[in-house]
Amino acid sequence: MRKFFITDIHGDYRGFKLLIEHAEVDFEKDQLVVGGDMINRGKDSGKVMKSIKLLCEQYPNNVHAVIGNHEEMMGWYFQRGDKLWLSHGGHDTISDFKKTFPNEEERQAHINWAFSLPMYFEDDEFVYTHAGLNSYEPLDSQSRDILWMTEGEFYSLPKESLLITTVEKPIIHGHTPVERIYFDGIRMNCDMGSNTYCVEDERGVGLINLSDMVYFVYKQAQKKIEERKILYY
Repeated sequence: MRKFFITDIHGDYRGFKLLIEHAEVDFEKDQLVVGGDMINRGKDSGKVMKSIKLLCEQYPNNVHAVIGNHEEMMGWYFQRGDKLWLSHGGHDTISDFKKTFPNEEERQAHINWAFSLPMYFEDDEFVYTHAGLNSYEPLDSQSRDILWMTEGEFYSLPKESLLITTVEKPIIHGHTPVERIYFDGIRMNCDMGSNTYCVEDERGVGLINLSDMVYFVYKQAQKKIEERKILYY
């Protein structure tokens, strides 16, 4: 079984689909973990969320998703009217949801699904989460602030303390855009800056092949896919 990770897609359905096809991901045999922030900023949030939910349902043993802070903001908006989400792409996402899910019941089912996703997924080799983990806290006792951790906060934590939390498993995550993917032995940030404030030429979506330690980046400005090796430090 090959293991793949993709995160912070931010509504880029085209990039998501092209990467899956390019890497020839076989959902019957391969594992795919989605690291949250499926929605907002891009024009196809509804399509991205609908596709991932369907994959999770069709291949429950091989496709998994965790919640990101954008899904959490969305849930806050629909549950209690918190308007923070609207200033982070929520207005456009609502419009897209209405087009993708003209049936209100179906639309609400997808929103509820995304908001109820777990904060982490764990397999025999890695722990996957959106932004980071708190050290010295058991995985099942982590607070929801881990969805909002900055890279600076997360990478200031001692490696040894994080390894205690994960029982020696590296943490695969996203949330903070980077131009290259590095692995420090315990943390790997895989957010390639899809539809963000990054320099336009550097924006993209990354699909990481953790089995071979390589990744594919769909460069949104150039509309092309690049293959790169994960760097170690």
